[in-house]
Amino acid sequence: MDLNTTESYFKKRVNELRRACKDTTPWVFLSAATFLEYLTKLVYGKDRKGKKYKRFIKDYLGKIQPLYKDFIYKDGNRDLPLQIYHVLRCGIVHSFSLIPDDRARTAGGRGRSIALCHKKEAKKKKLAHLGSYQSQKKTGVKDAALFVAEDFVDDLGKVTDLIFKRAKENKTLRNNMRRWINAHPPVTGGF
Repeated sequence: MDLNTTESYFKKRVNELRRACKDTTPWVFLSAATFLEYLTKLVYGKDRKGKKYKRFIKDYLGKIQPLYKDFIYKDGNRDLPLQIYHVLRCGIVHSFSLIPDDRARTAGGRGRSIALCHKKEAKKKKLAHLGSYQSQKKTGVKDAALFVAEDFVDDLGKVTDLIFKRAKENKTLRNNMRRWINAHPPVTGGF
């Protein structure tokens, strides 16, 4: 694994996510959730069925934007990393829904604890990324963390930069990355 080539690969994927945001498509959230999962496995060099994903959100995304780990729902819950995993990642990847399945609900996932939009909608309604969101009119959302696609993708770009900066200084991280990439090479466009 060449670190510079690997870094370039992931930065290209972030740029693709940025381009996808322009279409105001929900697919960008699905792609971002799976990209985030790959970054998690890249950093830790293994898969721990969600445990590391939640830790990555706190330890890495939380460095980029503290609200990923410190967000407080109106009902007092401080569990956005858990909701990102069970509602955004599992919900959207497995069911294309923000309503968690029974297994995720048992583990603490709450339906509609995350709401999604793009910057155009957020500006129009004067909403902020990782702000508190409620809308009982259309969606029945009572208490959600709002994810604005463009801002979320920018944060993924920043966390990608952070990972590779740390990897240049940290042999354990480089070894984890090498182990994961060798066992599970990322998707490429060709055969």
